[in-house]
Amino acid sequence: MTEPGSEVRTRPLAVVFLDGEYHDPGWHRGLAARADILLAADGGARFLAHLGLTPAAVIGDFDSLDEATAETLRTAGVEFVRHPVRKDVTDGELAVGEALRRGAGEVLLAGATGALDHTLGHLAILRRLVSRGIAARLVAPDLAVTVLVAPAAVALGAPAGARVSLSAVGEAATVTLTGLEYPLEGGVLPADACLGLGNHVAAAGDARIVLHEGTVVLLVDRGDESFPPLAAGREE
Repeated sequence: MTEPGSEVRTRPLAVVFLDGEYHDPGWHRGLAARADILLAADGGARFLAHLGLTPAAVIGDFDSLDEATAETLRTAGVEFVRHPVRKDVTDGELAVGEALRRGAGEVLLAGATGALDHTLGHLAILRRLVSRGIAARLVAPDLAVTVLVAPAAVALGAPAGARVSLSAVGEAATVTLTGLEYPLEGGVLPADACLGLGNHVAAAGDARIVLHEGTVVLLVDRGDESFPPLAAGREE
């Protein structure tokens, strides 16, 4: 397992703990420690409480947070932002909205994988955030996921052998992949095929992904992958 990195930031980092799957308390404790804004979406607060951590706020309809945990957090001074049970947005969306209201310039979603329907919803949240110029990703000890919208170019910090997958969203995407076992030069990833899945980093520090056209979901089996953008002039 990797531990969360310590990349340099210039904008406040929000870490939102969702009501999902967690398998490595130590890793997630380190993740929470990096947050400028620490939030929980409903039942995600239960895991933070288990770690002995208190978020700035818990957001949701509170249909999945037990009262004992809620009372412990209230006593610790945690703010509760309550929303109706019947609504057209998820607790995760509401928590991300709260993060943005608190000034977040980067958003990490923990506990975001597990149930497929919610995972798809969390990918939709990433797409919305990137459309607003907000860096965002889903994170777990052995997985980092982001969305790229063309034009975009990122480097990977993953070690040799790390699994890398790309999936086009909505329509075909055109990409250049370097430093991977299966490179591409202006290759087309169809939205109805699996061409971009199951690649691997060939040499640490050399992997580059340039998206010329379209939108892709990018997955790396490394929890602290931060997908730093390539400097101008290094995109080819």
